[in-house]
Amino acid sequence: MSIDDQVIAPVANPLSISNSQPEATLNRYRQYRAPQNHGDALIDPPLGEVDDWLTCNAALSASHGPFWDSLRQRARASLIDDAIRYTSAYRDTSWVDRQALDRGTLGPILMAGHQPAIFHPGVWFKNFALDHLARRCGGIGINLVIDNDVASGSSVRVPSLNHSNRKSPGQPTEGEVHYEVVPYDDAGGGVPYEQTTVRRRDIFDRFDVAVTEAVAGIVDDPCVGKLWKHAKSAIERCGVAGCALAQARHGLEGELGLRTLELPLGVVCRTTAYAEFLLSILTELPRFHHCYNDSADQYRSAHGIRSSAHPVPNLAVDDEWFEAPLWIYGNDSPERRPAWVRLSGDQLIISDRMGREGVRDRELRIDVRHPKLAAEQLANLVSPNFKLRPRALVTTMYARMVLSDLFLHGIGGGKYDQLGDEICTAFFGVKPLRFMVISATVQLPGFVPDDHDQKIRRLRRSLRDIVYQPERFADRVDLDPDLLARKVELISAVDVALDKKLWHREVESINAKLSKQLVSMRSQLQAELVQVERSAAAQRLMASREHPFCIFPIDYLQRTFSKLLA
Repeated sequence: MSIDDQVIAPVANPLSISNSQPEATLNRYRQYRAPQNHGDALIDPPLGEVDDWLTCNAALSASHGPFWDSLRQRARASLIDDAIRYTSAYRDTSWVDRQALDRGTLGPILMAGHQPAIFHPGVWFKNFALDHLARRCGGIGINLVIDNDVASGSSVRVPSLNHSNRKSPGQPTEGEVHYEVVPYDDAGGGVPYEQTTVRRRDIFDRFDVAVTEAVAGIVDDPCVGKLWKHAKSAIERCGVAGCALAQARHGLEGELGLRTLELPLGVVCRTTAYAEFLLSILTELPRFHHCYNDSADQYRSAHGIRSSAHPVPNLAVDDEWFEAPLWIYGNDSPERRPAWVRLSGDQLIISDRMGREGVRDRELRIDVRHPKLAAEQLANLVSPNFKLRPRALVTTMYARMVLSDLFLHGIGGGKYDQLGDEICTAFFGVKPLRFMVISATVQLPGFVPDDHDQKIRRLRRSLRDIVYQPERFADRVDLDPDLLARKVELISAVDVALDKKLWHREVESINAKLSKQLVSMRSQLQAELVQVERSAAAQRLMASREHPFCIFPIDYLQRTFSKLLA
């Protein structure tokens, strides 16, 4: 099967607006950076230009041809129906204009996506922006839950004050700020979020209490209590940690008045439209390999990246088998495995190639002679024990090119999806739709920065002076006047000294003798330096933008986000 000729032909009239700089330079990739100060945001493009970007994307969509038009129409109909059905299971969706939905006049689809984790406020800000922009342009906001990413663990790391006077090795001292790891389960991660069943309900059920206790004295009213009320209800429905965390956050967003829908990627991957998009790649996988690997090599070269694993590894070939940009896993074997594809006559074979003695490969065989039937066959064969999920660049390619009119990335997604743009252009021959990049920096309430760096530099210089210029402390400590006088003589005679080595040895000897008279001062300065360095470390910890949003007061976050969206 091949894609419609109009799809793989070069774009006749690409729009001049682009997320990247002129392609004639190695610096064509945008360098997105996190805002440094509290209450600052990265919003690219500015909010006032979003209507222009939607118009630009509409024109790009119209230029892509009938294959994409048909795919978008069917995929979006399924997306909205599935998102309403899914979201209705745990929060109100009566705000959706059903009449406009029936007429096909619902407006543009704005989309964001993230793993079902408890992320930092800068990431959560993207969901508030999604609601804000969807309302403003008369469209609908849908958040895609990326539940095929591997969970890193089942805990959060929060700032905490040590309330014990124990002085065990490695333990923080009384009142010292440190990180504390608070678990919501005892699972170790390593499998996709949609496979993370909760094993310890006793730990899960008291997570909000544990977090509140951990941050006591730093944050008085964390929103984890409001969040976890929804999490406890969600875990009863699904039993999966990733599902519960996402539904809890989305349920809290509903309480705050945000009008967005939500849908796990795993649900999207069950549709025939997704299968058709997938087959458009898999049936031409050798050519896709060339586009993918060549684009990744160029990206690494432009950024000076030596590691072949970044930003993504190249796809491999093994005899007649081609590695696909997909993962395979299932309920009976939840670890992700790379998908491999081989074309044998009219049969497309998709396998993880992990067969061992007594164990069969996880494998699908698709008859590709009739494209529409092949897509239906693939969609029907995918099951709980054979989940075929896209890797990151293919996920956003489908979300941006098919599902949405404007996709809202975070900083990491915006950085790496510029590579996705090049792969998409090279393989499909169409110009990808533009995306936004949105993030913010929110620090803990009451945090007041202090210039510890200047103090540390001053103390380190003083400790150095005790060794090499001890005479600087003569106004504070009674130093041997004869040694001081002799050093003055030596310094004044440095230019006429006949034996430089002898001169240096005598200066070093005088410095050493004077330094011995400053032992008490050295100890005092070293103790002060240790204290200031501890304070600096505590300030860096407190100033971090990576704290989980659940430890912040909800009113504080709402006020900050509202100012950024005003």
